[in-house]
Amino acid sequence: MNVTRVEELIEEFDWFDGVYKRDEIEEALTLKEEIIPHLIRILEEVADDPARYILEEHYANTYAVALLAHFQEPTAHLPIIRAFCLPAEQLDELWGDMVTETLPALLFQTCNGQLAAIKELILDREAPEFVRSAAVDAMTYAVAREAADREEVIVFLSSLLTGTEAEADSYFWGSVVSAISDLHPEGAMEAIRKAFAEGLIPEIFVTLEEIEDDLCRDMEEARLLLRTRVDHRIPQDIHAYLSWFACFRESAPLPPQPANCALKAQQNQKKANRAKSKRAKKARKKNRR
Repeated sequence: MNVTRVEELIEEFDWFDGVYKRDEIEEALTLKEEIIPHLIRILEEVADDPARYILEEHYANTYAVALLAHFQEPTAHLPIIRAFCLPAEQLDELWGDMVTETLPALLFQTCNGQLAAIKELILDREAPEFVRSAAVDAMTYAVAREAADREEVIVFLSSLLTGTEAEADSYFWGSVVSAISDLHPEGAMEAIRKAFAEGLIPEIFVTLEEIEDDLCRDMEEARLLLRTRVDHRIPQDIHAYLSWFACFRESAPLPPQPANCALKAQQNQKKANRAKSKRAKKARKKNRR
């Protein structure tokens, strides 16, 4: 009986009507063991054939990753990575702002304290740059939640500033320096100054002066600020995470309309060719809160 009900819940999640499925999510939480294999299968379908998933206007992927992260399900870790490592157009269509806003939390919550796959993703030059950057942020989440040692993460991130890890104009460089600064840049300034001197870090993203300011901060203050931000990004209440999506409202259903990506309303206002510098500046400002 539960299997049948799980399938019905998946069908509800898969149909976008503009209303957040609060009751269905609440029921899914009570069917954790039964629903996890179905949620992972959704991610495998996305990774195996994203074009078909988009064409058929599925939507359950949004709910699937949120539930799997909430369950802290380790078997979902690699499927999540595969489902996000897509060509740029499909990535934006299926996941939208989840790549920069929530993927770091999804990676951390499902890693079970093991960062090997996250590090491999960071080092994968074939992976989308924003996905790699989300993995970089996930490393800072691990430090904030005391699942990783700050000094070890600083050494790893600093090693990514040689100039060979990404294209010259990649968002990746700025995200690495930003992550180091969030952890407090002590111990990494030599690598950071060299990266700026070699022109790896666009100043529209962050300036060396800003990093120097962060260096002057108290280490404990930096730790507490990071922990506060990470706690905000990983709410205990799954409803607090999902229900704020711009494409949802908790009222009467909207007239049926096609939608097949997270944060559809936001995506409609964004063009594929938007300037990277604007997005980078926005991300940096959020990281400094």
